[in-house]
Amino acid sequence: MKAVDLQDLPSLVYQLLLLASKGINKGAVIGGILGFFGGSLTGPASIVRQVEGTVLMHVNFAVKQDPSLGQEVLAIVRSDRGVLNHFAVAILLSVARVRRFNERSIGVLRSAVVTSHRDYKLSWNCKWLPDDVKEECLETAKCVEKALIKAVNESNYGREHVVPSTVQFGFVLLESIDSGSGDVGGSRGLMSMEELGIQILKTLFEVHDMARNEIIEQCKFRILSLKPHESMPIIKLFGHLVQSYPYPMLDYIAHLKELLDYFSFMNDVTSVALVDAILPLIKFSRDLQDYVVLVVRKAMFKREDSVRIAATNVIIELILMENRSKKDGINSLQESSSQASCSQQAISCGLGRGLFQELSGLLQRCLSQQARVKEIMYHGLIKLVVLDPFVATSVLDFLWPHFLHFYKEDADSPLRVDACFKLESGKICLVEPLDYLLSCVSWILLLQPHDKSDHPSEYSWPCFDFSPSQENEVARTSSGELFSNALSKIRRSLRKCTLDDGEGQSEDTSLPSQGGKTCSRGWILLGIIEVFVNVVASELEKAADEEKIVLEKEIMELVSSYDFLEKESIMNKQRSGTRKGSSRYIQDKANSESKEYPHVSLQKLSQARRPFFATSNIHQLLVTALKSGNADYPDKHTASQNHSQSSSCKTWDQCLKLISFALKACLHHLQSISLMKTGSNNDPLKTLFHGDVKQLGQLIMQLVWLLKSGLKLEKDPKKIEGKRKTNIENKGDQLLLSLLCLNELFKLNSSGVHFAQLIEDMLILQAPELDSETTIDTAQGIDNGQGSMPEDKFLRRLHLFLEKIIKPLYSELLALSLFHESEVLAELIVIIEKKLPRQQKTYHGTWAGGICRSSSIENPNAARSVAGLAIYLMPAPNDLIVAHDMALELLKVMGSEDKDPEEISETFPIINHSTKNAISAMLIQVVECCMVELDWSVSKLKAISIVNLEFIGLKKKHQFGERLPGLKLEEALHFRSEALAYLLSSFLEMNLKDSQAEHLLKVTARFYKLLARMTKLCIAPKGCKQLLPSPKFQKLAEVTCSRLTSPLYNFVALVQRNQQENAQRRGIISKIKRENRCIPDLIFQIEDYEKYLIQLSKLTKVNLLRHAKRSTARDFKIIEMKKLAIEGEASEHDPSQANSTSSENESSEESVGPDEENASEKVASPESGGGTPDEHSETDKEDQEMELRRKRAKMSRIVEDSDEET
Repeated sequence: MKAVDLQDLPSLVYQLLLLASKGINKGAVIGGILGFFGGSLTGPASIVRQVEGTVLMHVNFAVKQDPSLGQEVLAIVRSDRGVLNHFAVAILLSVARVRRFNERSIGVLRSAVVTSHRDYKLSWNCKWLPDDVKEECLETAKCVEKALIKAVNESNYGREHVVPSTVQFGFVLLESIDSGSGDVGGSRGLMSMEELGIQILKTLFEVHDMARNEIIEQCKFRILSLKPHESMPIIKLFGHLVQSYPYPMLDYIAHLKELLDYFSFMNDVTSVALVDAILPLIKFSRDLQDYVVLVVRKAMFKREDSVRIAATNVIIELILMENRSKKDGINSLQESSSQASCSQQAISCGLGRGLFQELSGLLQRCLSQQARVKEIMYHGLIKLVVLDPFVATSVLDFLWPHFLHFYKEDADSPLRVDACFKLESGKICLVEPLDYLLSCVSWILLLQPHDKSDHPSEYSWPCFDFSPSQENEVARTSSGELFSNALSKIRRSLRKCTLDDGEGQSEDTSLPSQGGKTCSRGWILLGIIEVFVNVVASELEKAADEEKIVLEKEIMELVSSYDFLEKESIMNKQRSGTRKGSSRYIQDKANSESKEYPHVSLQKLSQARRPFFATSNIHQLLVTALKSGNADYPDKHTASQNHSQSSSCKTWDQCLKLISFALKACLHHLQSISLMKTGSNNDPLKTLFHGDVKQLGQLIMQLVWLLKSGLKLEKDPKKIEGKRKTNIENKGDQLLLSLLCLNELFKLNSSGVHFAQLIEDMLILQAPELDSETTIDTAQGIDNGQGSMPEDKFLRRLHLFLEKIIKPLYSELLALSLFHESEVLAELIVIIEKKLPRQQKTYHGTWAGGICRSSSIENPNAARSVAGLAIYLMPAPNDLIVAHDMALELLKVMGSEDKDPEEISETFPIINHSTKNAISAMLIQVVECCMVELDWSVSKLKAISIVNLEFIGLKKKHQFGERLPGLKLEEALHFRSEALAYLLSSFLEMNLKDSQAEHLLKVTARFYKLLARMTKLCIAPKGCKQLLPSPKFQKLAEVTCSRLTSPLYNFVALVQRNQQENAQRRGIISKIKRENRCIPDLIFQIEDYEKYLIQLSKLTKVNLLRHAKRSTARDFKIIEMKKLAIEGEASEHDPSQANSTSSENESSEESVGPDEENASEKVASPESGGGTPDEHSETDKEDQEMELRRKRAKMSRIVEDSDEET
């Protein structure tokens, strides 16, 4: 076809399609067309595109006339993704215009995208796959993506008939995100499925005018019909269209209004996201803005709480959008592109007024709604002041009358905390989130400009066209002063705050309602204290040296009040829930609860609340805590030298309270940042609250060293006198908090630039207790062959950070028996290790393995964490070798039927009597993770084998590109399966619990199912030449038959015997049911695997079953203990076995030995039922035994080995 003139190609293709419709080489014709036009055609680009468009029309017409051609197209593309070039995509989209092929064509394209993304994600996270396979998966995903993008970009050259199917495919991609891989591309240039679908639809919206109406209608239909989480990608598409093409979107205002009519009937998250996507259009259309206001007004009077919450969010976003427009120099009220209707003009109060005043009535209504609505409004008002500080005065004027309901100016306790709650139906309900209100006011006072004479407020409260009087101006400016005075009085009262503040002393706290009210009052006061600590910390940042001492003293007093209120609130919570019990019991329980959850949210254990702190203020708190900790360290004899510089921390206990408060605030702050990262990118509070969180890293690390040094000192037996046990426990909790903060900080800065800067900041610090021996050992470890220093600067610094800081700290935590802290640090090591190359991972994995061989740990969770870290850090295949070594030592500790268990392993001391169950569970979890990867690999290998077998001749003739035959993947798969078989075989001799044994049987059944699939792939289809199995596969068959299958039958017999011995205990029926499910499935999977081994042995004349277990005569019943004893005696006199003559095995009798002959007899089809019944099955039974057997007979078959194998 290359010799044919470009203009003559369509007619030639048409003639070829006529020949194919007559049944002449359909596959070759279709494949040739796909390969030829998928390459690069020489000629002018416009003519080439027109020729391709004409060919697409011919193919579409041919498929309509002969549907078998459509089937051929689908079969070729479905079987080999290598042919999915841009022209193949266009062909499928053209075929999709035929009704009978619509769903299948779109399904083939969707499957290609989903499978390529899934293959890339799984392969890139699989450490035992060859790098060539990983690169192939990445290139395949990129080729599919490029083919789709190119086909869509060229859709305007005579291909208009494929536009409807392209629109359909774009929305199918957006709806397939859950089944895809999400954002898997990262920095490797691969778009996620969501981004790909949005890009396709954006291109169609831009290029084809006729597609715009269909895209908008489909968006509207799917937003209204899909579930909230499914409609979010559609709403993102809506937002992209509005941002990129605002003027074309103005033509579809009517469609948007129809969608907004359903605002009150949508899910609250969906409705808010939809309005956020539409809001940028109000800069160009006053009509749309007024309609949104009308919709929100109606929603505010709905009965449903969720609708009013959504309406409040929209009100805030409307006001913020107007302020952004004004900030950008666009006044949406004066530059409208349309005239408002009469009803909308009634809503508008006149040009020149901001939406803040226009919607003040709705905001006023928000103050009478539930607490959640008020929280959203207070948070939104802070955003408003951040965007425009000159609106602060108007906001304070708006809030002052409402604040007076909860403030008493003349009282000693100015806050009326009791007014924040009410009793409804016996339950205490929060009416006013007073902590949120005070936080809002405090931030507004900090953000408002102090020089207001040159910047008159644009948000005055005009009434008609009259200007405000001088008296009103004085009243308005005094609201800030009133708030400042009120906050100052509240601030003084909180230094010695109790739960009785704002409450009558005569109330009986023994009543449930009063106890709950007292507890709720405590949580509100805790939030209020946080607000004022944030205020003091912001003042501390700008204060002079003399003022800093006073402010630090005030922080300590507030923290002391916070600590007292926190303990009292927990005790009141226990009193309200417990009628009996001494106060000592309640205090111990409260202490244990606070110790168990040291990293919870600051206010409530059950609620996630927004933080009240900014990053800069958290930094000041950490600086103050570190400064006071160093000044009042109990081992410092020279503390008097720093007395003039010390803060108000006079005791070590007070320092610990401050450190604990600062770390809790820091952890809550970092967690809130990670949640906000998934939200809107234009949130004005990100700059105010977040800032540069990397600056917290050095301070957190210094606190870790300080707390760890204190624990090491207090656990020293020479210095234990005079120390309190509770003091040690508190430091342990604070050390845990500091490590959790460090983890969150590294998660937030996981990207390349931020991660490198964070490591750089950490390396500036020097570990105070890093002695010379540790430094020498580190240098030697870096210089040796395994841990050679990497050449890359970032990797070198990362390696030094692990060697100098993290590893010594981890070893010390284990030495101090701080196991929970060591688990958290292990998670941090895993985060860091993802950045290292294979060689460095081997070095650090060897280090973790050395800890397992040298440390004796009796804490189950800590031992599991250390062992899991050693296996995770070690690259393949060494990871499963280490796991196998641990399993062999675990066998000694768990014991077997022949050997008594040992107390502790000599090779791995972490495996002992206390940790054996945790280690075994961890190893089985490793097996399950490996089988997930094996399952994907078998599916990938099957796809490659289909391509190689069916289209090998086609690929030689056409330019589809040579596909990798999968030999490397096959070898890696068989080698990994062999290592997994060795690991599983180690468990078959252990004395496992019933639950562990059942779990192991289920996992092993899944493994045999994978083995059967692998063996089936080695069998050539009919008409193809059968190849000899590879040496790796032969070794795998040998290991599974000799090391796994044979012991497995004995293990099944042992499990059944143990269950029979425990038959009189409770729960025997449930055990029998579980056994009925797992054991028959296991035996079926084993026989299915061996059936394919027999078939492969016949075809290749290679004896793959020479190590298989001999056939056994089984009955499919649970054998009673009496019966087992009788059979044991009979087997000594009559050792003969029941023989089954299988005609399937007669042809291979000469090539196999007697062992394999019996082994092949054992293979039976899954439908064949059971074997020969036991000859002693007619022995006498008691009535109870008969009833039990009758019940079992109704269940699934149970397979039991004969006694001959014993």
